[in-house]
Formats: sequence, C-alpha cells, structure tokens
Amino acid sequence: MRNPFLNRAISAYATANAVVPPLVAVVRLYERAVTHLHAARDAAAAGRFEAHHNAVKRAVMILAGLDSILVFDKNSDVAMTLRGFYRRLIAQAGGAASRRDPVAACDSLISQLSLMLRTWQAIAAERGEADNVAGASAKGSPASVVGRTMDHAHGGLTA
Repeated sequence: MRNPFLNRAISAYATANAVVPPLVAVVRLYERAVTHLHAARDAAAAGRFEAHHNAVKRAVMILAGLDSILVFDKNSDVAMTLRGFYRRLIAQAGGAASRRDPVAACDSLISQLSLMLRTWQAIAAERGEADNVAGASAKGSPASVVGRTMDHAHGGLTA
C-alpha cells in the first residue's frame, strides 16, 4: 500500500503527463513547484505561516512524486544525482518554516529548483519539445504513461 501523499503526487504527474509529452510534463511540474515556493516565500514574508506551510507542502508533493518514480536500471548515476537533489530539497523545504529567516530559506529553494528547471527546459528545447504544447496526447493510459515515461533520470523521455 502506497502512502496517500505519494499517490497524490504520482496522480498529479500522471494527469499532467497524459496530455503533454513527458519532458514538457517534467518542465511544468518544476514550474509548478517553483510557483508554490514563491507563494510560500510571500506567505512567510507576510507572517501567514499556515499558508507558507501549505505552499511548501504542495512543492514537496511534486518533488516527492518525481523522486518516487526515478528509474535506476540504465543510468543509475544520473538517477542517484536526481534522487539526492530531490531529497535534499525536500529536507530543506521541511525545515524552511523553522529557520530564522524562512523567506531566505524559500529563496534558496527557489534558486536551486530554478537552476534545474532551466536545465530541463534546455533538454526539452534540444529535443524539440516546446514547453507550450497543449493537448498533445501521450500513448496509453495515465497509469501506464507514468510507468513508461517517468524514467526521466536516464533519457527515457524521448518520443
């Protein structure tokens, strides 16, 4: 039985991935996580700590979903690097509210995640997958798409 937290994260990816090419889905998930972290930063700056916590939790769900579906059988070095990145960000996000300056903690998370977002955008552009593709269909049901395409750690995102 899976953790309900991970089920929601994987479900979010499956939904996103069902209508766009896999690399575009990964880019959009990174963009969504960055958006949630911006909201968390703004909420912390305004002293709205419950809103900060909720926004951080939404970003962590995305990162946990990406981490949970890494595939290690082809290029395990890349997968291990991504796993370390996701888990490090998740840990940092979990402690952001308790930091002396939660706004700076969110800024650090945004900076790290934005760097990786730009990397995924470059990969998508290099492979000819524009990040503004709407309505492109993936092959198979959302459940099978997750199993087949979330191996973003080893280049399995080619069409």
